[in-house]
Amino acid sequence: MMTKKNIFDRLSLKKKISLNKKNKISNQLSSELEKNTQLIEQIKELQNDRLKDDTGPRSGYLLKSQNWYSQKLADELNQKQTKQIFIEKELKELQKKIAIEHKNMTKAERKADEKRKEEEDFLEAKRELMTPKINKL
Repeated sequence: MMTKKNIFDRLSLKKKISLNKKNKISNQLSSELEKNTQLIEQIKELQNDRLKDDTGPRSGYLLKSQNWYSQKLADELNQKQTKQIFIEKELKELQKKIAIEHKNMTKAERKADEKRKEEEDFLEAKRELMTPKINKL
Protein backbone atom coordinates (compact mmCIF):
# COMPACT_ATOMS: atom_id res chain seq x y z
CA MET A 1 0.00 0.00 0.00
CA MET A 2 1.49 3.32 -1.08
CA THR A 3 1.06 6.16 1.35
CA LYS A 4 0.55 9.70 0.22
CA LYS A 5 3.59 11.89 0.70
CA ASN A 6 3.00 14.75 3.07
CA ILE A 7 4.27 18.25 2.44
CA PHE A 8 7.32 17.76 4.66
CA ASP A 9 8.40 14.69 2.67
CA ARG A 10 8.26 16.73 -0.50
CA LEU A 11 10.11 19.61 1.14
CA SER A 12 12.76 17.18 2.35
CA LEU A 13 13.23 15.78 -1.17
CA LYS A 14 13.46 19.30 -2.58
CA LYS A 15 16.14 20.18 -0.01
CA LYS A 16 18.07 16.98 -0.80
CA ILE A 17 18.12 17.83 -4.50
CA SER A 18 19.27 21.36 -3.76
CA LEU A 19 21.91 20.06 -1.37
CA ASN A 20 23.23 17.64 -3.98
CA LYS A 21 23.51 20.43 -6.55
CA LYS A 22 25.40 22.62 -4.09
CA ASN A 23 27.72 19.76 -3.15
CA LYS A 24 28.49 19.19 -6.82
CA ILE A 25 29.31 22.89 -7.29
CA SER A 26 31.43 22.79 -4.12
CA ASN A 27 33.43 19.85 -5.47
CA GLN A 28 34.02 21.68 -8.75
CA LEU A 29 35.16 24.82 -6.90
CA SER A 30 37.48 22.77 -4.71
CA SER A 31 39.12 21.17 -7.73
CA GLU A 32 39.43 24.57 -9.41
CA LEU A 33 41.01 25.96 -6.23
CA GLU A 34 43.52 23.10 -6.21
CA LYS A 35 44.43 23.64 -9.88
CA ASN A 36 44.80 27.37 -9.31
CA THR A 37 47.09 26.77 -6.32
CA GLN A 38 49.32 24.54 -8.45
CA LEU A 39 49.48 27.19 -11.19
CA ILE A 40 50.48 29.86 -8.66
CA GLU A 41 53.27 27.61 -7.38
CA GLN A 42 54.49 26.97 -10.94
CA ILE A 43 54.53 30.68 -11.75
CA LYS A 44 56.48 31.43 -8.57
CA GLU A 45 58.99 28.70 -9.47
CA LEU A 46 59.41 30.24 -12.94
CA GLN A 47 60.03 33.64 -11.40
CA ASN A 48 62.61 32.20 -8.99
CA ASP A 49 64.36 30.36 -11.84
CA ARG A 50 64.58 33.61 -13.83
CA LEU A 51 66.28 35.37 -10.91
CA LYS A 52 68.98 32.68 -10.72
CA ASP A 53 70.02 33.05 -14.39
CA ASP A 54 71.63 36.51 -14.06
CA THR A 55 75.15 35.74 -15.28
CA GLY A 56 77.06 36.95 -18.33
CA PRO A 57 76.75 39.92 -20.72
CA ARG A 58 73.40 40.62 -22.38
CA SER A 59 72.19 42.49 -25.41
CA GLY A 60 69.48 45.15 -25.33
CA TYR A 61 67.03 42.87 -27.11
CA LEU A 62 67.61 40.10 -24.57
CA LEU A 63 67.06 42.50 -21.66
CA LYS A 64 63.86 43.78 -23.26
CA SER A 65 62.68 40.23 -23.83
CA GLN A 66 63.45 39.23 -20.25
CA ASN A 67 61.67 42.31 -18.92
CA TRP A 68 58.59 41.53 -21.05
CA TYR A 69 58.60 37.89 -19.87
CA SER A 70 58.99 38.95 -16.23
CA GLN A 71 56.09 41.37 -16.62
CA LYS A 72 53.91 38.66 -18.16
CA LEU A 73 54.72 36.31 -15.27
CA ALA A 74 53.90 39.03 -12.74
CA ASP A 75 50.59 39.80 -14.47
CA GLU A 76 49.66 36.13 -14.62
CA LEU A 77 50.56 35.66 -10.96
CA ASN A 78 48.44 38.65 -9.98
CA GLN A 79 45.52 37.34 -12.00
CA LYS A 80 45.76 33.84 -10.50
CA GLN A 81 46.02 35.20 -6.95
CA THR A 82 42.92 37.34 -7.49
CA LYS A 83 41.10 34.30 -8.86
CA GLN A 84 42.29 32.28 -5.86
CA ILE A 85 40.85 34.83 -3.42
CA PHE A 86 37.54 34.90 -5.31
CA ILE A 87 37.26 31.10 -5.38
CA GLU A 88 38.04 30.84 -1.66
CA LYS A 89 35.37 33.44 -0.89
CA GLU A 90 32.80 31.66 -3.06
CA LEU A 91 33.66 28.31 -1.50
CA LYS A 92 33.20 29.65 2.04
CA GLU A 93 29.82 31.16 1.15
CA LEU A 94 28.74 27.94 -0.54
CA GLN A 95 29.78 25.87 2.48
CA LYS A 96 27.68 28.11 4.72
CA LYS A 97 24.71 27.65 2.38
CA ILE A 98 25.27 23.88 2.37
CA ALA A 99 25.27 23.81 6.17
CA ILE A 100 22.03 25.80 6.32
CA GLU A 101 20.45 23.63 3.62
CA HIS A 102 21.47 20.46 5.48
CA LYS A 103 19.97 21.79 8.70
CA ASN A 104 16.72 22.64 6.91
CA MET A 105 16.65 19.22 5.25
CA THR A 106 17.05 17.38 8.55
CA LYS A 107 14.40 19.58 10.11
CA ALA A 108 12.00 18.79 7.25
CA GLU A 109 12.75 15.05 7.57
CA ARG A 110 12.06 15.18 11.29
CA LYS A 111 8.77 17.02 10.70
CA ALA A 112 7.83 14.49 7.99
CA ASP A 113 8.49 11.61 10.39
CA GLU A 114 6.37 13.28 13.08
CA LYS A 115 3.55 13.90 10.61
CA ARG A 116 3.72 10.31 9.37
CA LYS A 117 3.60 9.01 12.95
CA GLU A 118 0.58 11.20 13.72
CA GLU A 119 -1.21 9.88 10.64
CA GLU A 120 -0.39 6.29 11.56
CA ASP A 121 -1.63 6.84 15.13
CA PHE A 122 -4.83 8.40 13.81
CA LEU A 123 -5.43 5.51 11.40
CA GLU A 124 -4.72 2.95 14.12
CA ALA A 125 -7.14 4.67 16.50
CA LYS A 126 -9.74 4.77 13.73
CA ARG A 127 -9.28 1.06 12.98
CA GLU A 128 -9.55 0.24 16.66
CA LEU A 129 -12.83 2.15 16.92
CA MET A 130 -14.14 0.35 13.83
CA THR A 131 -13.47 -3.15 15.20
CA PRO A 132 -16.26 -4.54 17.38
CA LYS A 133 -15.39 -5.29 20.97
CA ILE A 134 -16.51 -8.68 22.21
CA ASN A 135 -16.21 -8.18 25.95
CA LYS A 136 -17.59 -4.74 26.69
CA LEU A 137 -18.18 -3.97 30.31
